[in-house]
Amino acid sequence: MSLHDQYITRLIGGLLFTLAALTSAPAAFAQNASSDSRAIALAPLSLVNVTDLEFGTMISGPTAGTATVNAFTGGRTTTGGVTGVTNDSSAARFVTYGGPLQFIFVTRGPLPVLTRDGGTETMNVSGLTLDGATFRFLNAAGVVDLNVGGTLQVGADQEPGTYSGTFDITVTYF
Repeated sequence: MSLHDQYITRLIGGLLFTLAALTSAPAAFAQNASSDSRAIALAPLSLVNVTDLEFGTMISGPTAGTATVNAFTGGRTTTGGVTGVTNDSSAARFVTYGGPLQFIFVTRGPLPVLTRDGGTETMNVSGLTLDGATFRFLNAAGVVDLNVGGTLQVGADQEPGTYSGTFDITVTYF
Protein backbone atom coordinates (compact mmCIF):
# COMPACT_ATOMS: atom_id res chain seq x y z
CA MET A 1 0.00 0.00 0.00
CA SER A 2 1.41 3.35 -1.01
CA LEU A 3 1.85 6.31 1.31
CA HIS A 4 -0.98 8.10 -0.49
CA ASP A 5 -3.32 5.12 0.01
CA GLN A 6 -2.43 4.95 3.71
CA TYR A 7 -3.24 8.67 4.07
CA ILE A 8 -6.64 8.22 2.37
CA THR A 9 -7.43 5.17 4.51
CA ARG A 10 -6.58 7.04 7.73
CA LEU A 11 -8.58 10.08 6.60
CA ILE A 12 -11.65 7.95 5.84
CA GLY A 13 -11.22 6.06 9.13
CA GLY A 14 -11.01 9.33 11.06
CA LEU A 15 -14.11 10.70 9.35
CA LEU A 16 -16.05 7.49 10.06
CA PHE A 17 -14.98 7.63 13.74
CA THR A 18 -16.10 11.28 13.99
CA LEU A 19 -19.40 10.48 12.28
CA ALA A 20 -20.03 7.55 14.63
CA ALA A 21 -19.26 9.73 17.68
CA LEU A 22 -21.62 12.45 16.49
CA THR A 23 -24.51 10.10 15.75
CA SER A 24 -24.27 8.45 19.17
CA ALA A 25 -24.14 11.77 21.04
CA PRO A 26 -27.40 13.09 22.53
CA ALA A 27 -29.22 15.77 20.58
CA ALA A 28 -28.49 19.36 21.54
CA PHE A 29 -31.12 22.08 21.56
CA ALA A 30 -30.51 25.77 21.94
CA GLN A 31 -32.82 28.18 23.75
CA ASN A 32 -32.61 31.94 23.67
CA ALA A 33 -33.79 34.45 26.23
CA SER A 34 -33.44 38.20 26.33
CA SER A 35 -33.08 40.64 29.16
CA ASP A 36 -32.63 44.35 29.33
CA SER A 37 -29.59 45.63 31.13
CA ARG A 38 -28.82 49.10 32.28
CA ALA A 39 -26.15 50.86 34.28
CA ILE A 40 -25.78 54.37 35.56
CA ALA A 41 -22.35 55.78 36.30
CA LEU A 42 -22.62 58.86 38.48
CA ALA A 43 -20.20 61.74 38.60
CA PRO A 44 -19.92 63.83 41.79
CA LEU A 45 -22.85 66.23 42.19
CA SER A 46 -25.17 64.19 39.96
CA LEU A 47 -28.95 63.89 39.91
CA VAL A 48 -30.40 61.09 37.75
CA ASN A 49 -34.06 60.26 37.07
CA VAL A 50 -34.42 56.49 37.48
CA THR A 51 -38.23 56.09 37.50
CA ASP A 52 -40.95 58.43 36.25
CA LEU A 53 -43.98 59.59 38.24
CA GLU A 54 -46.82 57.42 36.92
CA PHE A 55 -50.42 58.09 37.97
CA GLY A 56 -51.44 54.85 36.25
CA THR A 57 -54.53 53.74 34.38
CA MET A 58 -57.83 55.15 35.59
CA ILE A 59 -61.40 55.88 34.53
CA SER A 60 -62.98 59.30 35.04
CA GLY A 61 -66.64 59.46 35.91
CA PRO A 62 -69.33 62.13 35.71
CA THR A 63 -67.74 64.06 38.60
CA ALA A 64 -64.21 65.40 38.94
CA GLY A 65 -61.75 63.79 41.29
CA THR A 66 -58.09 63.19 42.01
CA ALA A 67 -55.46 60.51 41.73
CA THR A 68 -52.68 60.73 44.32
CA VAL A 69 -49.41 58.77 44.22
CA ASN A 70 -47.69 58.31 47.58
CA ALA A 71 -44.02 59.39 47.50
CA PHE A 72 -43.02 56.69 50.01
CA THR A 73 -44.87 53.66 48.59
CA GLY A 74 -45.73 54.57 45.00
CA GLY A 75 -49.30 53.44 45.70
CA ARG A 76 -52.24 55.36 44.29
CA THR A 77 -55.48 56.52 45.89
CA THR A 78 -58.40 58.15 44.11
CA THR A 79 -61.25 60.45 45.08
CA GLY A 80 -64.48 61.70 43.51
CA GLY A 81 -65.42 60.25 40.15
CA VAL A 82 -61.98 58.70 39.53
CA THR A 83 -61.57 54.92 39.63
CA GLY A 84 -58.16 53.26 39.51
CA VAL A 85 -58.14 50.37 37.03
CA THR A 86 -54.73 48.77 37.55
CA ASN A 87 -51.82 48.94 40.01
CA ASP A 88 -49.47 50.60 37.53
CA SER A 89 -48.66 53.76 39.47
CA SER A 90 -45.21 54.68 40.76
CA ALA A 91 -43.49 57.54 42.49
CA ALA A 92 -40.69 59.23 40.58
CA ARG A 93 -37.27 58.15 41.80
CA PHE A 94 -34.11 60.20 41.53
CA VAL A 95 -30.63 59.20 42.66
CA THR A 96 -28.32 61.96 43.76
CA TYR A 97 -24.59 61.63 44.33
CA GLY A 98 -22.15 63.94 46.08
CA GLY A 99 -19.69 63.74 48.91
CA PRO A 100 -20.13 61.49 51.95
CA LEU A 101 -22.63 63.00 54.41
CA GLN A 102 -22.91 66.10 52.21
CA PHE A 103 -25.77 68.48 53.01
CA ILE A 104 -28.32 69.05 50.21
CA PHE A 105 -31.44 71.13 49.60
CA VAL A 106 -34.16 69.76 47.29
CA THR A 107 -36.58 72.05 45.42
CA ARG A 108 -39.00 71.62 42.56
CA GLY A 109 -39.94 73.76 39.61
CA PRO A 110 -43.48 74.72 38.58
CA LEU A 111 -46.22 72.14 38.92
CA PRO A 112 -46.69 70.24 35.67
CA VAL A 113 -49.68 70.23 33.35
CA LEU A 114 -50.25 66.89 31.62
CA THR A 115 -51.42 67.08 27.99
CA ARG A 116 -53.17 64.28 26.11
CA ASP A 117 -50.92 62.77 23.45
CA GLY A 118 -52.31 63.81 20.06
CA GLY A 119 -54.77 66.27 21.60
CA THR A 120 -55.10 69.50 23.54
CA GLU A 121 -56.89 68.23 26.67
CA THR A 122 -55.01 68.74 29.93
CA MET A 123 -54.92 67.70 33.58
CA ASN A 124 -53.15 69.70 36.28
CA VAL A 125 -50.85 68.28 38.92
CA SER A 126 -51.87 70.21 42.02
CA GLY A 127 -49.06 69.05 44.27
CA LEU A 128 -45.73 67.23 44.28
CA THR A 129 -44.49 65.63 47.49
CA LEU A 130 -41.08 64.38 48.57
CA ASP A 131 -40.46 61.25 50.62
CA GLY A 132 -38.76 63.30 53.28
CA ALA A 133 -37.41 66.70 54.19
CA THR A 134 -36.20 69.22 51.63
CA PHE A 135 -32.95 69.58 53.65
CA ARG A 136 -31.08 66.25 53.85
CA PHE A 137 -27.71 64.64 54.23
CA LEU A 138 -26.31 62.17 51.73
CA ASN A 139 -25.33 58.82 53.24
CA ALA A 140 -21.75 57.73 54.01
CA ALA A 141 -21.31 56.66 50.37
CA GLY A 142 -22.48 60.10 49.20
CA VAL A 143 -25.77 58.80 47.74
CA VAL A 144 -29.45 59.35 48.48
CA ASP A 145 -32.66 58.30 46.74
CA LEU A 146 -35.31 60.97 46.33
CA ASN A 147 -38.87 59.83 45.66
CA VAL A 148 -41.56 62.21 44.42
CA GLY A 149 -45.30 61.62 44.50
CA GLY A 150 -48.11 63.91 43.47
CA THR A 151 -51.79 64.68 43.11
CA LEU A 152 -53.46 64.82 39.70
CA GLN A 153 -56.71 66.73 39.13
CA VAL A 154 -58.94 64.62 36.86
CA GLY A 155 -61.89 66.37 35.24
CA ALA A 156 -65.41 65.03 35.03
CA ASP A 157 -65.60 62.71 32.01
CA GLN A 158 -61.94 63.46 31.21
CA GLU A 159 -61.11 62.68 27.58
CA PRO A 160 -59.56 59.19 27.37
CA GLY A 161 -55.95 58.89 26.27
CA THR A 162 -52.36 58.97 27.43
CA TYR A 163 -51.38 62.19 29.18
CA SER A 164 -47.81 63.28 29.76
CA GLY A 165 -45.80 66.20 31.09
CA THR A 166 -42.57 67.01 32.87
CA PHE A 167 -41.43 68.55 36.11
CA ASP A 168 -38.07 69.68 37.44
CA ILE A 169 -36.28 68.71 40.63
CA THR A 170 -33.23 70.69 41.69
CA VAL A 171 -30.67 69.58 44.25
CA THR A 172 -28.34 72.18 45.72
CA TYR A 173 -25.17 70.71 47.23
CA PHE A 174 -23.52 72.47 50.20
